[in-house]
Amino acid sequence: MADALASPRPISLTRENNPRRAFLLAKLSSKPSPDEPEQKSPSLSAFLRKFSKFGPDLGEKTQPSPQRSIAPPPRIKPRLLGDVRLVFNVSGRRFETWKSTLDKLPDTFLGSTEKEAYFDDDTKEYHFNRDPEIFRYILNYYRTGQLHYPKCECIDAYDAELNFFGLSEFSISECCYEDYSEHKKQRHEQLQELLLPVLNVPTKATTLRQKMWSILDGSNESGHPLAPLCYYTTGFFIAVSVLANIAETIQCGALPGTTKILHCADRYPKVFFTIDTVCVVMFTVEYVTRLYSTPDRVRFVRSPMGLVDLVAILPYYIGLFLMSSKTEHGGFDSLFVTLRILRVFRVFKISRPSQGLRILAQTIKSCVDELGFLLLSFMLAVVMFSTFMFYAEKLMKAPVTDFKSIPEGFWFILVTMTTLGYGDMLPVTWLGKVMAGICSLSGVILITLPVTVIVSNFNRLYCQNNPDIAKSPEATLLG
Repeated sequence: MADALASPRPISLTRENNPRRAFLLAKLSSKPSPDEPEQKSPSLSAFLRKFSKFGPDLGEKTQPSPQRSIAPPPRIKPRLLGDVRLVFNVSGRRFETWKSTLDKLPDTFLGSTEKEAYFDDDTKEYHFNRDPEIFRYILNYYRTGQLHYPKCECIDAYDAELNFFGLSEFSISECCYEDYSEHKKQRHEQLQELLLPVLNVPTKATTLRQKMWSILDGSNESGHPLAPLCYYTTGFFIAVSVLANIAETIQCGALPGTTKILHCADRYPKVFFTIDTVCVVMFTVEYVTRLYSTPDRVRFVRSPMGLVDLVAILPYYIGLFLMSSKTEHGGFDSLFVTLRILRVFRVFKISRPSQGLRILAQTIKSCVDELGFLLLSFMLAVVMFSTFMFYAEKLMKAPVTDFKSIPEGFWFILVTMTTLGYGDMLPVTWLGKVMAGICSLSGVILITLPVTVIVSNFNRLYCQNNPDIAKSPEATLLG
């Protein structure tokens, strides 16, 4: 023991027994004497930064400078005292929220005590036999204060959910209210033009007019067994009429003893006249029957399909009158040819039971502003680029050019902007070719802008008319 005390242990310069570190710790832990004036001692971080070159151990212990500001952690707002968690079971899907969230809107269904009638004491849940896809938008309205409108949801189903939960359409946020109003207007027009005459017919036809309208409806929804037969019969005569109209223009050779090549309508006039007469008689019977049995005659006559039915038969009777008058007064050839052209509108009769064609017509109607913008932009671009092309060719002093005036360049600009490029007119100078290239690129951009809007409207209308397809993953990817 004495030897151990007499012979001190050698001090090893290890991490634990570093003289510099001991000096620093002693310097920091030493207190000034009461007789000595108090001096401001440097901070530990200042010493560590000053002596960090003495060893890696000091650098490892470096602390951040007190001047560096550290953002405090976000304060989490505690939920209200006595708040209760509520569980909603909407057609099998569970939603959870706090009672204080629903109390923000006490005048609504979920914010009042009316929802207690749907509370199940066994499961401690509120059971609603409603649409869970729309309910999540309603619940988010209580959370965020913004009610959004899903574009691919049926407008009638969305309104039904809002009415059930006591919400008004004026609660919809500004970002979605324009789409909601447009869909509401389109749905109203659709009911007025297409569905209202059908909805006025009772589910079970009792009178003769109701039975005839059920047959002429031409769909399985009418419930009459003869409706599909009427639909396919009308479609057959429409196809025969259109094919006969096409076959009339085919060259069928010359008559015996002549060299003049005649069209089939001129070589076999009786055959085509008989086919046209049979088809027109069928269309006339259909039009008169529809006019008699429709619930609203004025609406039917003014409807687009009523006008199509009238145009399909009217040229035939006017043509008969002109043929009888031609023998007495002569002429009327050009007018008779014009009336024969109108027979092509019979092909639109087949669009009555086609849902896709109806959606296409609604899309075009909803995109009138976009189509008007496209037409106006094309007119301005044609005038502007035609002027540029004319003066570009004239400025470069082209010896021979197709652009002899500004109106003569309208055709070239039109086919160039639509990327057709027939090649019947070409610029010959380098400046004219540059202007033609700029015109082509401008046409591509100009066409692309409204086309995207039209495709978007068609997809939206298609989703509204097919809710099952709208909820599929494929429709989500396409939308």
